[in-house]
Amino acid sequence: MRIILADDHPLYRTGMKQMLEGLYPDARIDEAGDASSLDALIAVKPEPDLIISDLLFPGFDYVRDLKRLRQTFSLCPIIAVSMMNDPLEVDHIMALGVNGFVSKSVPSDQMLEAVVSVMQGQIEVRISEDEMPQTVAGKTRAAIEELTPRQIEILKLLRHGLSNKEIARELDLSPFTVRSHVSALMKNLGVSNRAAASAIAASYGLN
Repeated sequence: MRIILADDHPLYRTGMKQMLEGLYPDARIDEAGDASSLDALIAVKPEPDLIISDLLFPGFDYVRDLKRLRQTFSLCPIIAVSMMNDPLEVDHIMALGVNGFVSKSVPSDQMLEAVVSVMQGQIEVRISEDEMPQTVAGKTRAAIEELTPRQIEILKLLRHGLSNKEIARELDLSPFTVRSHVSALMKNLGVSNRAAASAIAASYGLN
């Protein structure tokens, strides 16, 4: 197993590397402190099995480069880590194609749980509600509470990456009905794509 860890703070990389080594003792963990180092690691074989990347470090444009990482490694799980804690910005980051977002302010056990979950194929978002603007957190929670039981069911299946056709088969509904529910729940949650809806489901523990 090969993991690429990109962050310009040596202390954070050291702590993160130690946690990953505890989780995956046989893993090869390659570290990058800037964009050029990351580019060099991307070119090395074998391809990574996991990429964990900060959003802000020298030479790295996360909008451009997260898209590039996704295009280069279409199947590799990618987790973005950052001190940013704004749910709207997190929605934007998730829409770039990453599999997870973890705030650096969450406890280490939550970070490890997110890594394991992403490696199992889930979408993960871990944000510290202590640092989240309470008006935003409250609005999102209220929006979830306003969803119908059927929409909650569908949101949980979105969280697991199912397509509309797969959800229709799972719930014995027509694809048209599922599409209508998906559109309605995304409107209620104030998001424009399935990844952002999945991120909200993950952040509120809807499994």
